[in-house]
Amino acid sequence: MYAKINSYLDPSGLLFGHSHKRKTSKYDMEGGDIDESGYYSSSYGSGSEGGDAPLRFIIIRHGERVDVIYGGGWTQRAFDQSGRYYPFDSNMPPSLPHRTNWLDYDIDTPLTVKGLAQSWNVGNVLARYNLPVTACYSSPAFRSIQTADRILEGMGRKGHVALRLELGLFECTSWYARSPINFMSDDELINGGCNIDTNYSSQMNSLRLLENEYQYYDRSKETMKKIIKLHRNTGGTILFVAHAPSLEVLTRHLMNGQPRPERLAELAGKVDYCSMTIIERESSSKPWQFRYSLDQQTSPNSWQQQQIEQSKSVLNRSGTQSMVNPSTPAYQAPATFTDYSTKPSTSPDHVQFYPQQEAYPPYFVL
Repeated sequence: MYAKINSYLDPSGLLFGHSHKRKTSKYDMEGGDIDESGYYSSSYGSGSEGGDAPLRFIIIRHGERVDVIYGGGWTQRAFDQSGRYYPFDSNMPPSLPHRTNWLDYDIDTPLTVKGLAQSWNVGNVLARYNLPVTACYSSPAFRSIQTADRILEGMGRKGHVALRLELGLFECTSWYARSPINFMSDDELINGGCNIDTNYSSQMNSLRLLENEYQYYDRSKETMKKIIKLHRNTGGTILFVAHAPSLEVLTRHLMNGQPRPERLAELAGKVDYCSMTIIERESSSKPWQFRYSLDQQTSPNSWQQQQIEQSKSVLNRSGTQSMVNPSTPAYQAPATFTDYSTKPSTSPDHVQFYPQQEAYPPYFVL
């Protein structure tokens, strides 16, 4: 489905993306050309495109990745010459889908066992807070796809919500200048047990080669605008599973903030695995707002009323057990978050909240 990001170029030498021409599908956005009025705009992608359906986005970083834990070249230890996979540690994934070149796992890395458990746990907690997703978009990076797959499984929604692979959700391409990445095909993912929406065509059909951080902000804004337009009539809770910077670059323009390319890597470095931010609007005439608790109620007659009442019934149950798998210890925020004061939590789900700092999106960690 996708080509190596630094080897598939259009004639201008500026773009990379799909290995085949983008097809038109029922998911393509309505309307015509993209507005080129600039990044900062109070109405750009804010929901003023039309329609009045309530809309919520849950934006999540992927779970713990193998290459960070075991280092570059981990595939040399885990695969034999014929490409058979042999996990060498208990935190290694027990199995991996077959792909054309197993060495591609070195860059397009999978999740660890802990990362898989983190992801399932997120889905389970969101389900208990009555936040089931109606659509799910994932970066084509395998770690994001695995995270999305396990979140939906933890929600009990894997068979009902197919994954839509969205090229526009991938990371800043210049960060991969020295490491060509080859994404898995739909067939490889489906054979590996993922529920992939094969009718969906990515709203971004190509990416700029070696884009800088500002261009990454702009591309993320365009992606968000198109997907907002896609769901403007139906509304619902939309899940994005992508990367650490995604919490910033996908929401910055919705809150009328200016890009901060020079600080993006620093800010993203504070976002741990499976951290999530939630941004929502009640109608197209209302502004986007961050959610500051999983059971937040914004107004007595809000569209969230029924969901919140059900959530409260969960929280008020005596002896409620943790949502974490019995075999997995409760996830704790690392020391790198010590400068971020946490909101006191009495939740049985061990949800930690990191408030908005320097206009960075507020986010939750399990």
